[in-house]
Amino acid sequence: MHDGRNAGGCLATNPSRLDFIEMAIARTDRAVLISDAEGHPCYLNPAFEALFGYGLDDFAGQTPWSLLAGPMTDERLHQRARSFGKTGGGFHDDLLLRTRSGDPVWVSARLDPVHDAQGRFTHLVAMLADTTQSKRLQVFQRLSLDALSRDMPLKEFMGQICEQVQALAPDTICSILRVDENQKLRPLAAPSLPESVAKQIAGLEIGPRAGSCGTAAWRGEPVVVEDIEIDPLWTDFKHLFLPLGLKACWSYPMVLRNGRVAGTFAFYFPESRPPSAWHLRLVETCLSLCVMAIERHEARTQIRRLAYYDALTGLPNRVLMRQRLEQTLAGDPQRRKSLACLCLDLDRFKDINEAYGLPAGDMVLEAVSQRLLDRASSSDMVARMSADTFILLLDDCRAEDAAAAAQGLLARLREPFTVSGRVLSLSGSIGIALYPDDATDVETLVNRCETAMSEAKTAGRANYHFFSPEMNVANRDRLELGAALREALAGNQLSLAFQPQIDRTSDEIYGVEALARWTHPQLGTVGPDRFIPVAEQIGLIEELGLWALDAACAQLARWRAGGRDVPSISVNISAQQFRNGEFCAQVAQTLAAHALKPSDLTIEITESLMLDQTASVTSNTDTLSEMGVNLSMDDFGTGYSSLSLIARLPVSELKIDRAFIDKLESDAGAQAVTTAVICIGQSLDMRVVAEGVETDAQRRFLDALGCDAHQGYLYSKPLSADAMDAWLDANAGKPAPLQRRA
Repeated sequence: MHDGRNAGGCLATNPSRLDFIEMAIARTDRAVLISDAEGHPCYLNPAFEALFGYGLDDFAGQTPWSLLAGPMTDERLHQRARSFGKTGGGFHDDLLLRTRSGDPVWVSARLDPVHDAQGRFTHLVAMLADTTQSKRLQVFQRLSLDALSRDMPLKEFMGQICEQVQALAPDTICSILRVDENQKLRPLAAPSLPESVAKQIAGLEIGPRAGSCGTAAWRGEPVVVEDIEIDPLWTDFKHLFLPLGLKACWSYPMVLRNGRVAGTFAFYFPESRPPSAWHLRLVETCLSLCVMAIERHEARTQIRRLAYYDALTGLPNRVLMRQRLEQTLAGDPQRRKSLACLCLDLDRFKDINEAYGLPAGDMVLEAVSQRLLDRASSSDMVARMSADTFILLLDDCRAEDAAAAAQGLLARLREPFTVSGRVLSLSGSIGIALYPDDATDVETLVNRCETAMSEAKTAGRANYHFFSPEMNVANRDRLELGAALREALAGNQLSLAFQPQIDRTSDEIYGVEALARWTHPQLGTVGPDRFIPVAEQIGLIEELGLWALDAACAQLARWRAGGRDVPSISVNISAQQFRNGEFCAQVAQTLAAHALKPSDLTIEITESLMLDQTASVTSNTDTLSEMGVNLSMDDFGTGYSSLSLIARLPVSELKIDRAFIDKLESDAGAQAVTTAVICIGQSLDMRVVAEGVETDAQRRFLDALGCDAHQGYLYSKPLSADAMDAWLDANAGKPAPLQRRA
C-alpha cells in the first residue's frame, strides 16, 4: 500500500485516496480485521490490537476467529460469508469473543465478503464494535425492573444475578453470601456450587482468616486471592474448592448506606489470576444491585414486622392471628379439627403501671409472653391482642385439654415475677371457646372467647370460663341498644363534637375532625366505641355515616358564613359505607347542598379498607381523588400495609393511631412505629397527623420528626358546636393555646 506519509507520521504533500482511507481506518475506535479466503488475517487496525491485545504475528499458523472464539465460530462465519457470495451483501452478528488475557468481550460485528471480478470469494472484512458495557447494563437493568415489578424474593433475585454474571463471564462461578445478625455467613445464591459446599459455608463466622468471603466481610474491603492452594486465608477451606477445579477467589463486601457489611459478592476462577478490568466493572454493577436488593428486602421485612408483630413482645398481633386462624379454618371444610381459642387478660394490670411505671409494666408483659410461649407447642400460636390481653390458639385441643391448659397457664402466672429487683405477683382471667362446637368462623370464635373471658372476670378473676349459651344475654343487650340508636337517628338525638387539628409550623388551625356523640334520655352518654359497632351489626352504619357527613358539612358552611376560618373538616367513614357504589354521588350532593368545594372535606378511612382492592373500593377511591376530596388513612400503623400499594393510592394524609402516641414517652416500640410512619409519609409526600397528643413531651418528639399536624387534649378536647365557635373566635389569627407548653 502506498505510504503517503513522511517520517514524522504526517501526510505527504500530495496524499492519495488510499492515504485518507488508511488514516481513517487507523483512527476509528472500531476494530477492523481483514482475512483472506482461507481465514488468515491480512490486516488489523490499531483499535483491534488495543481491544484484543493481538497483533498479526500472533495469528501465525491459525485463523483469528479460531483464536478469538473457537473453531466452530471460525467455520460458521466463513460459511456464512461464502453463502453471501452470490448477492455480495454483508451480514451482522453479535459475538462473544476473548481477549489475549482471556477476558470476555461482546462485539457487534459487521462482516462483509469481498469477491474478485470472477465472483470468487477472496476476503472477509470485519468491523467490530465493543458492546460489552451496554450489554451488561441492559441485562442487569432488565433484571432490576423485573425484580421490582414482581416483588421478587431476595434469594430469587440474587440467584438471577449469579446466573446473569455467569452467562456474561462463562469462565467464572459466582456466589452471594449474607452476613447475619450473629456475624455468620449464610448462602443467598451459589447456583453453580455443589449444595454440599454451600451447607458447609452456612454458619461460618467471619474473621481475619475465614477464606476470601469471611475475611472480606470482616475487613469491610475486597479480598483477592489469586491462588487458593497457597494463600493462608484458605488453609481451612481449600479442601472444599480445589477438588472443584477452582484456583482463585475474589470477594467484595456489600456495604449498605449505613456502613454495615450485609454480605459478600464473590467470583471463583479456574485459573490462578487477579481480576481484570472487565471483571471489576461487572462487580461494580452487581454490588450496587445487590445492596439495593438487600436494603429493599430489609425495609420490607421491617414494615412487615411492624404490621404483623407486636413491637414490645415480638408476638404475632391481632391481624396475623386472624389471618392464620382463617387459613386454618378454611383448610377444614368438613370441620373435623378440634381447636381451642383461649383469651387471657391480666387481672388489675393497670395497678402495676401506676405503682411501678410503664417500663416495669412492659417488662412484665415481656415476661408473661415468654411464659405463654413456654407452655405452647410448636403447632400452637400465641398472639398479643391489646395492652394486657393475649390469645392462644391450641391445635388438636378438646374441652378437657383446654381446661388443663388454662389451669397450667394460671398456675404459671401465679409464680412471682422479678422486675428491677422487685418481686411482683400476677393473676389472669381466661375465656375459652371451642371450634367447631362454639363457632365455625373466626369472628365468632374470637368474640366468644373474649365474652367468656369477661365472664371469668365477673366471676371473681384468676379463673377460666368456657363460652356458654347464657352469654347470649349480652347479645340481647346489643339488640336493645340498636333499637335505641334507630330511634335516636330518627329523632335527631345525635350530635357532633369537634376537635381542632393544629399545624406544626404555624401553631394555627390545620383542620377540624367531626366526632359522633350520643346522649340517651335513660342510658345517658353512650360512647362511639359502643354504638358504632352496634350500628354496623344492625345495618344502620350507612345512615349514621350520611348523617355525620351532612352535619359536618353544614357546620363548616356555618363557620365560613360567620367569617370563621376553618380550612377543612374531617369525617370518619365506615368500611361498609365506603364500599357502597352510591357513596361518591352522596358526597358530591352533600358538598353541593352546602356550597363547599371538594377540597374542604377530608374523608378518614381505615388502613385495612384502603388496602382492600375490590372493584368498589378502587372505584370510589379514584373517583373521590378525581373530585378533589382529601383521603386520610386513619389509625395507620395498626394493620398491614404494602408500601408499593400505598404509593399508588391517592391518599394525601396518614393519621398515627393514638395507641402509639400514648406510649411515646416510654415505649421504644411506639417510638419506632411513630418514626416509621412519619418517614413513610414524608417519603410518599403525604401529610401526617398525630392524634391523641396530650403532653408537651409528645409534641416535642413529633415536632423533631417533622409531623405535620397534631390533634389532642394538649390543644383542645372535643367541643360542642357552640364551644368550638368560642374556641375559634378566641384563637383567630393566634397560635393555638398550649396550656402545658413551656
